[in-house]
Amino acid sequence: MAEKWTPVPGCTREEEAVGLTRFLLRKHYRESNAAADESIFDEPFFWFGAAEQEFSVDREEVVGLFRRFVGQVPRCNLTEEDFHAVMIAPDVCMVAGRLWVATDPSTGVFLRVHQRITTCVRWKEEKPRLCMLHLSNPYVEMTEDDVGFPTEMAEQSREYMRRQLEEQKQKIARQGAELTDIYNTVSCGILRLLRTPAGEYRLLTFNRALAALMDRTEEDVAAMDWSQGFGADAAVVEDIQRLRASLDGLKAPGDRSGADYQIRTGKGRVVYLHSDNDFISREPEGDVIQRLTYDVTERVRLEQALKRLSLEDPLTGLYNRNSFNETMARFRCEPPCRLGAACFDLNGLKGWNDRYGHSAGDALIRRAGEVIAAVFPGKAYRLGGDEFLVLDDEREEADFRAAVRRVEKALEREHISVSAGISWREGGCDARRQADEADRLMYEAKAAFYGGRKQSPDRGR
Repeated sequence: MAEKWTPVPGCTREEEAVGLTRFLLRKHYRESNAAADESIFDEPFFWFGAAEQEFSVDREEVVGLFRRFVGQVPRCNLTEEDFHAVMIAPDVCMVAGRLWVATDPSTGVFLRVHQRITTCVRWKEEKPRLCMLHLSNPYVEMTEDDVGFPTEMAEQSREYMRRQLEEQKQKIARQGAELTDIYNTVSCGILRLLRTPAGEYRLLTFNRALAALMDRTEEDVAAMDWSQGFGADAAVVEDIQRLRASLDGLKAPGDRSGADYQIRTGKGRVVYLHSDNDFISREPEGDVIQRLTYDVTERVRLEQALKRLSLEDPLTGLYNRNSFNETMARFRCEPPCRLGAACFDLNGLKGWNDRYGHSAGDALIRRAGEVIAAVFPGKAYRLGGDEFLVLDDEREEADFRAAVRRVEKALEREHISVSAGISWREGGCDARRQADEADRLMYEAKAAFYGGRKQSPDRGR
């Protein structure tokens, strides 16, 4: 449905006629909206167009011509509009004016011309309608200084185009400067690589943040070996394969991958980085790959701390039952295989707690954990209460049993009594079964202790 022109309430007829004329020009030049224009044409309608052959006194013919203009008139901006209106009869107003018509830069056409217009507006049943339209010919307009050719208009259009091009150039320069500022001030490292058909990488560009993340000068970064897709001087060996796989997995434009890895900076620090890798484009020389790199050291260390807390007993610092369960889930007996399991439980802890309080009992448990950890570093678990477990897949049987005895003697020197059970296998190891066996033997030793017959933990296998 065509947009209807609506006059401003309370305006004079002269103002109404000027408003109708502006509506016509806006719909024609800015929107190429023939339906809106023809909605205000009266019958009969006189039209004198810009070109020599554009003349008609038939409304339907003019409507047909305006419809053919749709899509042919580039979007234009109207400036310096100056209109004057006079009532030439009780219901008839004549409007004369001038304006500048300039193509919008977005059209890619650069033309600026002067336009003169005369319209006649007639009211029928209090509704204004356009009954005459006369436009000057902007394309062959002559000035008083022109002789035989519209030189001034051509100069005006050339100057308009020059100004538009200069504005576009300045706009592009400003945008380029803004992007450069962003590129060099963002906290993430940005780099682009060219992957050659041979599968090697070449550094194309990088920003200052990348050099800062690596604790290196921009010259050092540019001079590094990037043939594998990362700075060979900085990569931590155990992460190289994963990082290279994340890059090689990019097969087509639009593909994306990510990788977490470590680097050793120019100052010797080990930092954790996350890289978002994007396949940007395929060029004749090779594939353009972009990497956005973030320092995630703080996040990784926090995750490690949380993981450690979830697997660590807060009282003793030993591994907890969660860690023990994880060990059970991943344990595999692969020949040659040997495994020693030892279970320890403090004797008389309840009486100690009743006599000295639970804080003293906690101190006793903590000290027992320290003694066990000193003999079996990285191999001890506190399963709960005063029960400890050791899993050792390194020592020979004699050494393992001797280490268990060292724990018992060290605790005895501190007047801490403990019951222990041992299970040892070479070949056919089963961590869960051996832990259960050591636990059973420990309880046998504990029963013997309370029965007055302290039993050696070496009973059984």
